[in-house]
Amino acid sequence: MNITYLMQYVSRRLHTIVRKFSVQDGSREKVCERADLTENAFFADEEDVYAEELLSLAESDCPPLIAMGEEGVSYGIVHSGEWVFIVGPVVLAPGSESRHKLPPLVAAASLIPFLYRCRAADMISELLLIQNLFRENICSMHETADYNFLDRSMTMEVNREFTDIVFRHQEEVSTHNPYDQEVREVDSIRNGDLEQLKRSWAEDYIGELGILADDPLRNCQNLGIVLVTLASRAAIEGGLLPETAFSLSDSYIRKLEEARAPESAYQLGRQAEYHYALLVKEEREKKAGGEKAFVTDSRVSQCKDYIFAHLHGRITTAQIAKALYINPNYLSGLFKKEEGITIGQYILQEKIKLVKNMLIYSRYSYVEIANYLGFCSQSHLGEKFKKATGLTLHQYREKYGVKGFMGK
Repeated sequence: MNITYLMQYVSRRLHTIVRKFSVQDGSREKVCERADLTENAFFADEEDVYAEELLSLAESDCPPLIAMGEEGVSYGIVHSGEWVFIVGPVVLAPGSESRHKLPPLVAAASLIPFLYRCRAADMISELLLIQNLFRENICSMHETADYNFLDRSMTMEVNREFTDIVFRHQEEVSTHNPYDQEVREVDSIRNGDLEQLKRSWAEDYIGELGILADDPLRNCQNLGIVLVTLASRAAIEGGLLPETAFSLSDSYIRKLEEARAPESAYQLGRQAEYHYALLVKEEREKKAGGEKAFVTDSRVSQCKDYIFAHLHGRITTAQIAKALYINPNYLSGLFKKEEGITIGQYILQEKIKLVKNMLIYSRYSYVEIANYLGFCSQSHLGEKFKKATGLTLHQYREKYGVKGFMGK
């Protein structure tokens, strides 16, 4: 194996230094594809200053180790049996906190302006490339992340708190809300059954909502996030496009984070449930044939996902077919058979839905909306919109637009 080439590849990917140390005789090799690092006096001397400290962290028969110091400055260490590879330094993105700490000397803040910033997942991928080329037993991304970033003390704390909660509930004869009520709630969203959803909300039972945080506001925000997450997955199972469900989920969760009162946060979660159930209901009403209509060819679903992701521009069947590696004529026929309308009609339908939202909830001008959604002009958009809705753009905004967004 050309190990030097491997080191050069990883160096280019992470824009940092890669070192190799022989376990047998202590011989070493250093590769760096960045001239600004190799010419920097600090990095020229770094190997001698830090090598022993980093080598002492290397462990055989373990996943790659990520050692982190101040400000996210990190090194990756791979023990391949015959060699120890040290990759770094890099700066890991905020939110990554390795269990393996570096002493202050190694985590010098003066390094940061020179270092590449990356996600923990990117660094793990490169470390696994090195390790798995030399090992028979393949190490996974999950194992490496668990080894480096899972705080064992937190797991013990979870078990301790779980024991306390169970004991307290037994002492106080209190329980969580019944599971079957949650099932009915989720089923109503999956089926687009608004009345059943309302009935499930109104059920009377002995139990209490989970406590997900000590602060009342944070607790209700977390409960709202749980409601949104469950509702989005149920809606996908009910036929809603995954991209639509996920995007709506992102929007609701961001608004939950902005909530200033526990009641408003919790009710926003309930509103999300209703919104998802309504979207499923509308999706089902568009389809004929009941449940059978939801056994959709995966290529049609992929076609819809592509359309949703590219609504801001001009979309052609040829573009979609090329992205899905399928014949355009075959895709057109398959889509018409499954959906009852052509791809072009579906694209226009989805664009009109987005135009409605923008007219109701934004201050964008008609020209801006037309440009954003790939219409050749405002008049072209207006013509298509009136044909679909019976109203002009101005009439629709005046009738349905939220006053705060309209500047009134």
